[in-house]
Amino acid sequence: MAIGYKTLIMIDNSMSVGKANFILSKETARYICEHLNENDECRIAVFGEDIEYLTDYSNDRQMLSDSIDKIEMTDKDTYITDNLAAVLNEWMHQDVACRNIILFTDGEEKEPVLHANEELYYMLKEAGYPVYVVQSVEKKSIPAAKNLSAIATISGGELLLTEFENSEGGSERIIGDRIVNNIEAVRSRMSGHDMAQETGSGEDHLQETDALEGESGVQGGDNDTGVNEKGGEAASDDTALYIASEMDTDGHVEEHMNTISYMSNDTTPIIRRGSAGAGPAVSLNVLLPALGLTVALVFAISLLAALRRKNRKNREEKKTILSRVNEEIFNEAAIAENAEDYDCMTYKLDMADEGATRLLDQGVEGHDIVLEDCLDPTRLYRAVCDDILVVGRSRNLCDLVIDNDDSISGRHCELSVKGDSWYVRDLESSNGTRVNRQKVFQELLLKNGDILQLGQSSLLVRI
Repeated sequence: MAIGYKTLIMIDNSMSVGKANFILSKETARYICEHLNENDECRIAVFGEDIEYLTDYSNDRQMLSDSIDKIEMTDKDTYITDNLAAVLNEWMHQDVACRNIILFTDGEEKEPVLHANEELYYMLKEAGYPVYVVQSVEKKSIPAAKNLSAIATISGGELLLTEFENSEGGSERIIGDRIVNNIEAVRSRMSGHDMAQETGSGEDHLQETDALEGESGVQGGDNDTGVNEKGGEAASDDTALYIASEMDTDGHVEEHMNTISYMSNDTTPIIRRGSAGAGPAVSLNVLLPALGLTVALVFAISLLAALRRKNRKNREEKKTILSRVNEEIFNEAAIAENAEDYDCMTYKLDMADEGATRLLDQGVEGHDIVLEDCLDPTRLYRAVCDDILVVGRSRNLCDLVIDNDDSISGRHCELSVKGDSWYVRDLESSNGTRVNRQKVFQELLLKNGDILQLGQSSLLVRI
């Protein structure tokens, strides 16, 4: 009977994945659920800042498929490292085996808060749960690809991409079959290893080992050195190699301390139980995790302290900027009250009235908006509008031109007036539009003091 696996399918449903890749992820997840071994159970989850489990472990294929169908994209931040570490911590404390993780994501995530990437890699290596990663390829991101590749490789899983050669049709079947076949291959190795352990355990195995030693010509007591029939010198117990938790060819851990002696002219190692009088041996399997946990704990504490300092500094900088902006607004209001020519233009009269001037209105009625570069307060962009302003780098296509930053698109965003309020809408720019670090996916209200980010430029809004 095949070993039953429990497989956790984690789907990233954040907006950054992209609609096409999100649909492909759902189709692939459904295909995997339908084609896993009948003894296997799956659990469906989505994740952002935390993991949201949509089902329990089940082999009800229809229920799993219906749960996947109901998943929708949402605007949220994603934390891959923290969420994977939380799953591994739970599983390792439960001491469960035969588990897989299938992760659908584009790899874009916020900086981890609770766990460093290196800590996650260590946990993956120690836990032994394969992670099969399906990366949604929306745009090239080398750091994201490196992190996902490390997660898959260290855990013993595999990294697959949604875009590959001849991926126009049937991609969910190709990717799904690859993952299912990998799980079946591990299952086959596990079954073979268990059978070998059953047939080679107990007294028969120890007697067979002693017989091999006798045939090889091992002589003498615990500290004597014997000579085999071919004249080669046998290894003594003094030179025997002690290992703890040695990894066998199937990737499974031998839990007991073994003594391995290699006979000359023979490549087959003889494995014996350690002698009771050999004395205690220091186990690296105990020492290394303790050392790693200590280092990880110190790193996590340092990281949290650094994050607190950074957040405190950001709050202080924002207060300083807002204070300066409020002061400037007050000063401009005072000038407007006391200066008759504020916001006016002068024009020269006809030649008959040479030397005379008259005061004219600007000719534009509407609402004022000022965008101030946060890095260079002397760079101001001011406009008056009662309808729509197009903002971007192109002088021919835009009403308000910002041409000092190549990360700003030709037509980047649109500012509009509705009633007494200003709104901003992204025009499918390459590097996106954000308000107070929140990405703009639809029309968003602007308030005085907001930080409008176009590409790499941050602009203070003064309305």
